[in-house]
Amino acid sequence: MTPSYRLTVVGLLLAALALTGCTRGSDISGGAALAEEAGCVACHGLNGRGTAPTFPNINGQHASYMFDQLKRYRSGERVNVIMNEQVKLLSNAELDLLARYYAAQ
Repeated sequence: MTPSYRLTVVGLLLAALALTGCTRGSDISGGAALAEEAGCVACHGLNGRGTAPTFPNINGQHASYMFDQLKRYRSGERVNVIMNEQVKLLSNAELDLLARYYAAQ
């Protein structure tokens, strides 16, 4: 495999990851603002700790698990009246950012 071919393959893979909107990078800047804007803080607070006994603590949960669950709520595969509505208009990139943000708390 030539060096230029390798660079092309790597470039295409990176582009594909960027297009999916879920690169799982470490940058979580904007996560707090999105959590407020999307309404997450009403139940989970900014720190990921439930604001009432009925709301789960999500701080420190694995980001990949949270991302998958958020996608399941959005698709309706996982049912919770509040969560299904909260995430239905969020993109994969936004779900990924929220998952990574709360995982870091």
